[in-house]
Amino acid sequence: MVAGINNSMQNSDLNVGVVVPPNKHYKPVLFSDREASDKFTAMNREIKAEQKHYSFEDTKKTPTLVKWLAGITGLGAVALFLFSKFKK
Repeated sequence: MVAGINNSMQNSDLNVGVVVPPNKHYKPVLFSDREASDKFTAMNREIKAEQKHYSFEDTKKTPTLVKWLAGITGLGAVALFLFSKFKK
C-alpha cells in the first residue's frame, strides 16, 4: 500500500454481476372491487371537502394597495362624470 493515499478513495473488490436478494418480499394487499370503490369514494369525498374549505376566496386576500387604487380610481371616475355633467 502506498502511503499518503486516502483509503476511502481506493478501489475495493467489486462483485460485478452478483445479485443480492432482498431480505423480505412486499406482500400486496388485495381488495374486493366493492371495498376498493368504497375506499376511493370516501377518499374522494374527503378531498372535495378539503377543497371547498380552502377555496380561492378564503385563502387569498386583496392587497390594501389594490383596494386604495380601486377607490381612488372610482372617485376619479365619479368626479370626471360629475364635472362633465355640470360643465354644460
